Amino acid sequence: MSLNNIQLPASLHASMFKNSLIDLKFKPDSQILQEENKLEFLGGNERKIIFLTNDDQNKFISDSAIIFLNALLNACSLTLADIALVNFNQYKMVRYSELTDRLNARKVLIFGISADKLSLPFTIPFFQVQKFQEAVFLFCPSLEEVQRDKELKKQLWNCLQKIFNIKK
Repeated sequence: MSLNNIQLPASLHASMFKNSLIDLKFKPDSQILQEENKLEFLGGNERKIIFLTNDDQNKFISDSAIIFLNALLNACSLTLADIALVNFNQYKMVRYSELTDRLNARKVLIFGISADKLSLPFTIPFFQVQKFQEAVFLFCPSLEEVQRDKELKKQLWNCLQKIFNIKK
C-alpha cells in the first residue's frame, strides 16, 4: 500500500485540522485601504455641506471655535447635523475631489487653507463665492481669525447670505 492511498477516519481529520484553513479575520487590501483612508468628520452631513478647517491643536476645532461655528450655523438655520466638519490637519494629502466625492458635498466652506493645498485648479480671494463642478466653494481666513475680527465676520456673513439664500 502506497502513502498516496491511505484512508483516514473522519475523527482523525478533525483532530489534525483544528484551525480553519480560511482566516476569517483577513481583510483584503482594498478594505484595509478604505479603512486607512476613512474620513472622520464631526456632524451628520445631512445637507452635504463641508466646513473644512486646519487646526493642529485639536481633533476638529477648539472649544471657542465650536461655539462660534454653532452661532454661524444657527444664523443660517443649520445645525451640526447638517454639516461635515473636517480638520484638514488630519488629512493633509486629501484633494478637493476626494472630499467632495466622499461626502457628496454641494457647499464647501474652507477656513484657513489655500486652494493649492487642496489641489484645486484655481485660486480665489477670501470671501468670493465660487461655483465649481456642481459645488459652491468659499475660502475664508481661519475660524479663529474671523471670530476675532468684526470686519471679517461681516464679510463672512454676506457670503453666507448668498450661499444659503438668507434674506436680509
